[in-house]
Amino acid sequence: NCRLYVEGRQGHVAYPERASNPTPALARMIVALTDKPLDAGFERFQPSNLEATDLHIGNPAHNVIPAKAEARFNVRFNPNWTAASLEAELRRRLDPVARAAGVDYALQCVCSGEAFLTQDREFIDLVAGVVAEKTGLQPERSTTGGTSDARFIRYHAPVCEFGLVGATIHKVDECAAVADIERLSDIYEAILDRYFSVFAC
Repeated sequence: NCRLYVEGRQGHVAYPERASNPTPALARMIVALTDKPLDAGFERFQPSNLEATDLHIGNPAHNVIPAKAEARFNVRFNPNWTAASLEAELRRRLDPVARAAGVDYALQCVCSGEAFLTQDREFIDLVAGVVAEKTGLQPERSTTGGTSDARFIRYHAPVCEFGLVGATIHKVDECAAVADIERLSDIYEAILDRYFSVFAC
């Protein structure tokens, strides 16, 4: 999760030579971040993805050049990157745009978890087997989707993400069928039973 702040110089729109508008610079910086893909993907991972999620100036006046502009964006990244190397790449893209526009910027990045791939094939096979038994469907083994608490739990236990279909995730009408929730509960219970019967000491 990143915040990008661009500093300008406030002034009256009738005297642009006495001000420095950060808005065009911010727009060009967002283009610099999104115009070229971060990578082409990684083994069993989709390409890393950067999405601008908010642009904010907060200027109530129509005739005032603002002093600053802000953007927020989120990057879902694969093992091509670490949080540190990704931030360095973002700054590499932003620096020349800021220099050309003659503005200063600040970038704040907070990483809540590095990309990882579960290597415990036996556990993954167990989960997939239970899902197939309970649904009659063969689950797709994929690294797509949102970030979950698995990024914390993985240090203490094997993780394999499985849940409801996210067709309405984070939409205004987010919902799930009751029957799907009940079936999911049955699957989770069966996974726990199978896990402790197979791996119990």
